[in-house]
Amino acid sequence: MALHLNSYVSELPGIGAKAVKDLKNMGILSVYDLLFYVPFRYDDFSNIKPIAKVKVDEMVTVSGSIVSIDSHPAKNSRMTIVNAVIEDETGELPIIWFNQKYLIDTLRPGMRLSFSGRIDFRFRKALVNPVFEPEGKRVHTGRIVPVYGLSGSLTMKRLRTAINCALSASDELIDWVPEIIRSEEGHTKLSTTIRSVHFPESHRELSEAIERLKFDELLLHQFLFARSRQDRKKHKSFVIPIDEQVLKTFVAQLPFELTFAQKKSAWEIVQDLAKPNPMNRLLQGDVGSGKTVVAAIAANSVLSNKFTVVYLVPTEILAVQQHAVFSKFLPSYEIALFTRSQKRISDQEVKKEEVLNQLKNGTVQCVIGTHALLEEMVEIPNLAFVIVDEQHRFGVAQRHALLEKGSKISAHLLSMTATPIPRSLSLTIYGDLDISVILELPKGRKPIGTAIIESQHRTGMWQHVKDQIALGRQIYVVCPLIDPSDKLGAKSVTDVSGQLKKGPLKDFKINVLHGKLKSDEKQDAIQKFKDGKTDVLVSTTVVEVGVDVPNATVMVIFGAERFGLAQLHQLRGRVGRSDMTSYCYLLSDDASEIALERLRTLEQTQNGFELAEKDLELRGPGNIFGNAQSGFPDFQFATSADVEIMKTARDWTTKLLNEDPKLEKYPLILEKIYTTFEEAHLE
Repeated sequence: MALHLNSYVSELPGIGAKAVKDLKNMGILSVYDLLFYVPFRYDDFSNIKPIAKVKVDEMVTVSGSIVSIDSHPAKNSRMTIVNAVIEDETGELPIIWFNQKYLIDTLRPGMRLSFSGRIDFRFRKALVNPVFEPEGKRVHTGRIVPVYGLSGSLTMKRLRTAINCALSASDELIDWVPEIIRSEEGHTKLSTTIRSVHFPESHRELSEAIERLKFDELLLHQFLFARSRQDRKKHKSFVIPIDEQVLKTFVAQLPFELTFAQKKSAWEIVQDLAKPNPMNRLLQGDVGSGKTVVAAIAANSVLSNKFTVVYLVPTEILAVQQHAVFSKFLPSYEIALFTRSQKRISDQEVKKEEVLNQLKNGTVQCVIGTHALLEEMVEIPNLAFVIVDEQHRFGVAQRHALLEKGSKISAHLLSMTATPIPRSLSLTIYGDLDISVILELPKGRKPIGTAIIESQHRTGMWQHVKDQIALGRQIYVVCPLIDPSDKLGAKSVTDVSGQLKKGPLKDFKINVLHGKLKSDEKQDAIQKFKDGKTDVLVSTTVVEVGVDVPNATVMVIFGAERFGLAQLHQLRGRVGRSDMTSYCYLLSDDASEIALERLRTLEQTQNGFELAEKDLELRGPGNIFGNAQSGFPDFQFATSADVEIMKTARDWTTKLLNEDPKLEKYPLILEKIYTTFEEAHLE
């Protein structure tokens, strides 16, 4: 029976009811799904040798006849060992399998097979636990072999065999990438590419296939971004006229002077607010650069025109922090707080219904909260301005959904991030956004002294910490884990707080903060630290955003090698938030040379954008997109290192849209965009 893309996996040989269930758990229902279930790595069994030529510790494929096979229990264990001997024209080779007793009934002397595995000197120069198949089959041996993720009782052999059979349907794949692009870029057609990704004949063929699929992913994203930009132009938004007197009055009452970059960014935003189409702008600024006050300037313009502002943040801690800041910046307005466990209007605790009612009737014009605010039950008329803080946790799908939410008039959207993105990537990562960048820090901020502290110097470091506390300063101590049981070999909040209370900081007030605490316990820990009732706060990375204590001057980070440079930079930004000299100490007990080089970069620069470029250079491939593209298809192949492919994809998108804005000549691209948006569930 012929297989087709829409055939059920149950039609494949060797796939019974149990395997169908396992595949369903992996999201695989059809032959099409199976073809796009790609390997996560490959074993290179293409090194085919006669038995006499094999060498110790090499991965090899040999073909031969089984001379003998038997089994026996291992000494001092319940393990069963299967021993076999195979031969070819050049000699004999022992083979050993562990705990595979069924092979005694499967393999017989005289059978001629191909075997692939590693030659191990510990077992008389034997081939250990090899895969095998009839000679000449070349699905599991004698080639570059795909390795897939498994589920349940599904075996690698069964899945690999099924995929090999499914490849017969790959000729039905419709290639949405136009021939003009494939031809100029030297890409093979999609059916050939899919075959090469699963069963490549060479490393070059595999490399070219992966590059083609990377390009497809990035090209689709560029067209999706273009769709978002086009949709934005179709929507109408509230026009917020620029009132220079309102702007000047607000800025004049600030207790500090704005930097040039803050003024420039604020002006770009208020200009966007005055346009009839919804703004979709990213405000990108380093840690402590003053993004919040820029957002407040824009919010004030909207509020003064009697429209509503929503400020979304990823965590309750940050929501409480920003509610306090906005209440201070905008004293003339009722500012509401809406999180899972906390509801306030100004400084009064209220019930959920009270916040919802006052938002609905317009008494409250500004609300700050977590993503709970996106629930459909939260009705917000006259919603003109949405601010999204730490936008990397809030993706393209949600940005698009906000255009569709509520009335026919869409809200303006300002996304903010303190996670610097390398310049080479920003237009690609945030292709649907206009970008404002704050590169300056407020006046009076001093560089944060940063140092890697080796074990022999930690006594001196703790003495410096005690000296800082004696001066009235406060200390953050950050650990990778909460409890010792979470993961062996890493410092935990429980461990470290206990050690500090008994050891170097026993004379000081120490408190803990982590994600397992209840909401009121977290808030109590933060408030005590803010009020100066706690000298040392031992925490997980929950302090990364939303904890602003100008009196804190030292950040000690255990297991620093376990964090990325961007996260370390964010953590470091919790200190140095006043005119006092501050310090960040990086503790690492087991760091590789590459990890140490990354940490040395942090010692040498305070600039988050430089760090982002360095992290990209040092870490290489690794998906920096994370949740930033939530709602668009996940990248299976493209990584942060694929800058040139990203640029090529962007150039092609621009070229095709300039020539044919409605893509009338490219219906397959239009269909791909449409189906992708449908699958993304952009409600």
